[in-house]
Amino acid sequence: MAEQRNAKNKNDTSAAWLGWLGVIAAIIAFFYAPLLFGGAAVVLGLITIFSRASTLGWWAIALGFVAAITNWLFY
Repeated sequence: MAEQRNAKNKNDTSAAWLGWLGVIAAIIAFFYAPLLFGGAAVVLGLITIFSRASTLGWWAIALGFVAAITNWLFY
């Protein structure tokens, strides 16, 4: 039973995918619709933090926040 649970956790990559989607949304936020994509990056980052890929989540939150604040300051 424990072996099946460990095998399932090793194959579960949904947290990593959400983290990468958050980082990609944050990068897009620097060029197009910063508030929309920056907000999406922050939300995806928060979801990712509570999963196994917390480092990607923090990157998505930081980049999304910087993109949204940069838009707010310069436009």
